Amino acid sequence: MSPFDASPFDADRAVDRRRLKRGLTFWRIAAIVLAAILGGIVFRATDIGGSGAFKGDRIAELTIDGFIAPDDELYDRLDEAREDPAVKALILRIDSGGGSSIGGELNYEKLREVAAEKPVVAVMEGIAASAAYMTALGADRIYAHGETLTGSIGVYLQAVEATELLRSIGIEADLIKSSVIKGQPNPLEALSDEARAALADVVADSYGYFRGLVADRRSLAGEKLDAVADGRVFTGRQALAAGLIDGLGGKKAALAWLEGEKGLDADLPIEDITPRPEDGRGLLGAAADAAVEALLKNTELSERLRVDGLVSVWQPRP
Repeated sequence: MSPFDASPFDADRAVDRRRLKRGLTFWRIAAIVLAAILGGIVFRATDIGGSGAFKGDRIAELTIDGFIAPDDELYDRLDEAREDPAVKALILRIDSGGGSSIGGELNYEKLREVAAEKPVVAVMEGIAASAAYMTALGADRIYAHGETLTGSIGVYLQAVEATELLRSIGIEADLIKSSVIKGQPNPLEALSDEARAALADVVADSYGYFRGLVADRRSLAGEKLDAVADGRVFTGRQALAAGLIDGLGGKKAALAWLEGEKGLDADLPIEDITPRPEDGRGLLGAAADAAVEALLKNTELSERLRVDGLVSVWQPRP
């Protein structure tokens, strides 16, 4: 029988079957989404923040990596570790080339708050330079591997001036300002001598703060301080010789120090309290974060979008 010979009854049944299939597909998808959401809720309730799997005495471990910037979720985790009497110590793992100066300062201050209550030991992994080294200074003890890159003690402020480029394509910018310095640096005008001097003072003040932390926390002064605070980077071995760290090693060395110097049991369970992308933002938020991170990963744009202000970072440029 030809398809054109089908009865109206058969056609109606075919339409009904298609509707039924579409309905079943919708509910299957809805069930999968609901299960994922409920699974995420259960996961956060039992795992995130360390309130589920770990109840007894333990050592907290937190990793700071990537670009250093203010992070409220990170500070909440550190506050929780500080306030929890069952958390006996904190191991901080750092793998970062630095970031914003304010990010390094806030990390340092928060770690000193934790250190006032319990031991904090930092382990620097592949790199812990500039604002990341400033972060490490908040620990009571600092370890690095022999090939770790660290140091880069300094601050810079970078600005782009595009007046010649704009002029070459026939664009002139008019600016009306309350003073010569207002709004500088600005790509639409050349940096004035007055603004350059004012910005140099800002950089010098921030650098003075960083240098002072190194002097205080590492007991360095005079020529020894000058030799490490000129922006150069060091391997872990060089950093040890220069007095920037306390020893070579990783987590095992950190645990040995906690046991030998602080009397803690090195076999205590270790709880990872590092904030994860999905923490507190839901599944859709985590997916959006992951998509943006994938687009920006390993690009100059990612750093520029995350920071506005003075920078304490080490990154070799081609």
